[in-house]
Amino acid sequence: MNEEKNINDQLLENYHEVMVPNYAPANFVVKKAIGSSVWDVNDKKYVDFGGGIAVNSLGHSHPELLKALEEQAKKIWHHSNYLASEPSINLAKALVDLTFAEKVYFSNSGSEANETAIKIARKYHHSKGNDKVEIIAFKNAFHGRSLLNISLGGSKPHKEGFGPLDQPDS
Repeated sequence: MNEEKNINDQLLENYHEVMVPNYAPANFVVKKAIGSSVWDVNDKKYVDFGGGIAVNSLGHSHPELLKALEEQAKKIWHHSNYLASEPSINLAKALVDLTFAEKVYFSNSGSEANETAIKIARKYHHSKGNDKVEIIAFKNAFHGRSLLNISLGGSKPHKEGFGPLDQPDS
């Protein structure tokens, strides 16, 4: 076990040597994940209370999701918004049918989604000839890690070290 602990410690040491300290990782290196559980390099099991932070809330390694990913990967792995595909059209249609929205926008992250929403709002008002440019956001809230999102209302730890931002801290 001591050798395995050294593997974990060495991997974490390597992590800190080569990774930008954007997040403080757990004190173990994950090896595999199934459902809401993760295992470290020592095969110790943990409950993943973070749900993969945001985009993995369906759990890890679900057989139906793996099957769908495998089937789709055999057709096309990824494409930008410059291309349309049947799965993205079908998903958009399902979302429109299930919600109030008439259209959807797929983004890569919450930060990108927030910035796009702000751009849409500003573009709309600019096209109508008015100067509504102020954005209301929750103070000390997490809107994402991009500069725009942390300036909206991010907590002080997320704002520190970036110099003055447009929004006051008060």
